[in-house]
Amino acid sequence: MSLIDLILDFILNPWFILSLLFWIIVLLLVYLLRNKKEATYLFFPLLAMFRTKKLNNFIKKVAKKAPKFWKYFWTVGIFISFGLIIYAFYFFFANFVNLIFRPSIEQAIVLLIPGVTIDLPMFSYLILPLLFIVTTHEFAHGISASADGVEIKSTGVLGAGLFFIIGFGAFVEVDERELNSRKFHRNTRLRIAAAGAYVNAITAGIAFILIISYPLIISPFYTHVTQVNTVFTEAQGGFNHGNLENGDVFLAIKKKFTGDDQYVHLDVYQGRSLSDILNNMTSLQVSIGDNLTISIYTPSTDAYSEKNVTLGPRYYIGIEYTYISNTELQITRIYSESEEGNNFNTSLSVGLIITKINGLSINQTKGDTLKKALTSFNLTNLTLSTASENHTLYVDTRGVVIGIRSYSYFMHKNDFAKFFTSFWPEFWLREIVWLFIIAFSITLFNLLPLPVFDGDRIVKELLNWGFGEEYKTLKKKTDKVIFKKDDNDIHLSEYKVEKVDSVKILIENEIRVKEPDEIILAGDKYNLVDKIGDGFKDTVSLNLPEYTQLKEGSLIEVSYEYWYDEKRKIKRTILNSLRIVTLIIILGSFILSFVKFGAILFWI
Repeated sequence: MSLIDLILDFILNPWFILSLLFWIIVLLLVYLLRNKKEATYLFFPLLAMFRTKKLNNFIKKVAKKAPKFWKYFWTVGIFISFGLIIYAFYFFFANFVNLIFRPSIEQAIVLLIPGVTIDLPMFSYLILPLLFIVTTHEFAHGISASADGVEIKSTGVLGAGLFFIIGFGAFVEVDERELNSRKFHRNTRLRIAAAGAYVNAITAGIAFILIISYPLIISPFYTHVTQVNTVFTEAQGGFNHGNLENGDVFLAIKKKFTGDDQYVHLDVYQGRSLSDILNNMTSLQVSIGDNLTISIYTPSTDAYSEKNVTLGPRYYIGIEYTYISNTELQITRIYSESEEGNNFNTSLSVGLIITKINGLSINQTKGDTLKKALTSFNLTNLTLSTASENHTLYVDTRGVVIGIRSYSYFMHKNDFAKFFTSFWPEFWLREIVWLFIIAFSITLFNLLPLPVFDGDRIVKELLNWGFGEEYKTLKKKTDKVIFKKDDNDIHLSEYKVEKVDSVKILIENEIRVKEPDEIILAGDKYNLVDKIGDGFKDTVSLNLPEYTQLKEGSLIEVSYEYWYDEKRKIKRTILNSLRIVTLIIILGSFILSFVKFGAILFWI
C-alpha cells in the first residue's frame, strides 16, 4: 500500500469523519462561548469540556426534596462500595493470577476503545449505555454533595478523543478544597466518594434483572423464532436448497403426510427453538428422512406460506480440514479420545493431503466436496485417499439437519409490535446487555485504589479514620501560584497554616531569566484568613493598591508554616503501596491479555 493510499484510508475511515465532525462542533461552541469565562476548556485533540451552572439548581432541588432519605441512601452506599472495593481487588488479582498460570480468553481485559478494540457498528450500541452510566454517576456525586451542603461549582459535558472519538459524558464539579477541610465530616466525604460507584452498581443490578426477565417483558408483543441466513447447497452439506430461501422466518413446524395437523410453534423463550425440535426435545419427534411442513413468514413481502423440507443426517467424523486447492484438502486437526473424537486411533495424521473421497476425485468447482459426501443417507464409513494410500474413517450419526445457517428473529404478535419491527427488541436487548457489562465493569474499575478513581478517595478516608490525625509539629513550605487580576486570594496547599513568613512576587527580567527579580510584599499588603470557614487559616488574601501594575500570569511565592500531621507518612505509605500493587495487577492484566490473545480489532 502506497503512502497516498494509507493517508486516504485514514481520512476516509468512518471514525476519522466522526471525529472531524465532533471537533468542528466543539470549536464552533468554543467560539460562541468565548466571552463566558471558564465556560470552556479545550485540550485538542484529547479533551473538550463545557461548564454551566444551569443544572446546579436542578441537582439542588432533587437533593432538597427528601434530604433525610438521601443521607440514609448514600450512607448505605458507603458500605456497599466498601464491599465492592474488596471484591474488585480480589476479582482483578484472581484474574491476573489466572492469566499467568491458566490463561483463557475469558480472563482477557481489554479497554473498549472505539476504532481500536471495538468496531463502529458495535460502538453504536454503546452510546446510550455510556451516556446513561456517566451521567447518572456524576449526578449521584452532585446530589449526595448537595444533600450534605457541599457547594456544587458547576456541571457540564465533556468529550475526549485522540484523532478518533473515545468517549463523552457529563460531569459535576464540587468545591474539593472545601470538601476536604474540617468543615465537613468524614462521613460526608465518604458518601460523596461512594455515590457514583454505588449508583453504577445499582444500574448493573437493574440491568441484570431486566436481562433475566426480558422474555417476560417482550412476551406480549413478540415471539423469538428462527430466520434463515443461508440455505446450503448440496456441495455445502445442504438438503433443501431450492425449497427454502434466505430471509424465511420459521414460525411453526409439523410432520408431513402423518395426518397430524398440529403445528409446534417456535419460541426460544418457551423452550421450543429450531434446535430443540431437531434434537427431539419437544412433542414433535423427528428422524432422518422425515418430511416436515414449515409455516413461513417472509418479512420482505409481509406474506405467510408453507414450505416442505427433508431432514438429512448430521454426521460426525472427528476431524478439521481446509482446502488448499480446488482438488485437494489438508487435515489440520484430529480430535483426541478425550475430545470425543471417533477417528483418533485410525491411520490418519495431521497434514495429510486428501485428493479423493470414496474413490471420487475432489473438485470444488463441480461440487464434489467432503460435505457433499456426508449428505449420503445411511453412511457408516468414509474413505479418504491420498496420492498413495487410502484411509477409512468411522462415521457417527449425531442427529438431523435441515441444511441452513440461521439467526434469531423477533416475530411480532400484534400491529403495535409490527410497527416497531423485529429490530426493536433485539436493539433493546443489546442495549441492556451492554448497560450491565459497562456498569459492572466501571463499578469495579472505579473502586480500585488508584488516583482519580473513587475507590482511592474512599480508601484514603478509611485510612484517615483508622489511623486518625496527630498535629504536633510545625513545618515550613513554599507554594508558587499564578496571579489572576480578578482573584486576590491565594489558596495554600496546606489547611492548618500557623503563619506566613513571606510573600514574594517573582518578575522575570530580560537579562537573567533563570534568576527573576523579587518583590517582597510588606505585611500590610496581605492577610492570612480562614476562607473555608472551618476554624483554620488556609488562604492568603492580597491587599494590593488599585494602581498596582502586576501582570496577569505573574508568579507569586508564599512561604509559610503549617501544622503537620504526624500520621500522614504511614497513611501515605499504605495508600501508595496499595496503588502500586493495584497498578501492577491492572497493567499486568492488560499486557498479558495483549501478549497472549493479541489485539481484537483495529478500525472496522
